[in-house]
Amino acid sequence: MRLDFNYFTKLIPQDMYSRTKSHVCKYLAIFEPEEYVTGEVLRADDYHFLLFFSEGPETRINNHAYKPRRGSLLVIQPWEEVFGVPDDNKKSYDKYIHIAVEKSFFLKVAKEAAGGSEYEFIRIHNAYSKQLLDLIGSFQREMMDHGESFPLMLEGICIQIVFQLLRDLSSDTSENRSRLSKDNKYINKAIQFMQEYYSTNISINDICKLIYLSPCHFKRVFKEQTGQTPYQYLMRVRLEKAKEILREKDYSIEEAARLCGFVNSGHFSTVFKRNTGMSPSEYRKLDF
Repeated sequence: MRLDFNYFTKLIPQDMYSRTKSHVCKYLAIFEPEEYVTGEVLRADDYHFLLFFSEGPETRINNHAYKPRRGSLLVIQPWEEVFGVPDDNKKSYDKYIHIAVEKSFFLKVAKEAAGGSEYEFIRIHNAYSKQLLDLIGSFQREMMDHGESFPLMLEGICIQIVFQLLRDLSSDTSENRSRLSKDNKYINKAIQFMQEYYSTNISINDICKLIYLSPCHFKRVFKEQTGQTPYQYLMRVRLEKAKEILREKDYSIEEAARLCGFVNSGHFSTVFKRNTGMSPSEYRKLDF
């Protein structure tokens, strides 16, 4: 594990970094820049999370565009290409918080959050919570008052911050939904539809008719908000439901496939093994 984030601070223009409030330990760093880096492609190791206090510039991650709003939380994974689009009108934006989490530390905490499995982001764009802001404040106070004199205390706070980041990004609570739903009610409606009718032969066209959006526009906006295509999200819902059924051990593989909306047991087995690394039969033999 590295002992600092010097590699990252070198990516930021020095005059900008000199005006940036920062608190850095070996597990994570919290920066409060006064402006955004735009017009440059940046790549960095580790996991990076951006918390927006107001509207931010359009941000492209691996050429996929995101338009942050007040309350938005956005994650950038290791070595993804990030590009802040310059504003032609030279619009000024308010401060934001940038959290950098050391990669091996993040993966260790995330694996526990995933119950021992490899963690996979359900969303890369959601809303941050008051709990996360409180934990950030605790980290900053600890660093200002004691530095790294109490490593167990500091590590504990950092672990809580990572857990809260993961919870905020995966949260579907009414509080988080309301903060992003003003412009994305149709996405929430689509998600609700998939969660209710995953067992039927629903299609993208069925969903688009329900929310009155063109398939092309729907796919683009859905991926912007969830980090997945509609098809990937629907498959994820079906697989999670299938795991529940397999754990009960009261249904055959064929019945589990039918109850979860798969074309047939062969298709179900192929998708299941591709996503879990084991067949449905192997999964149901596990000791839950």
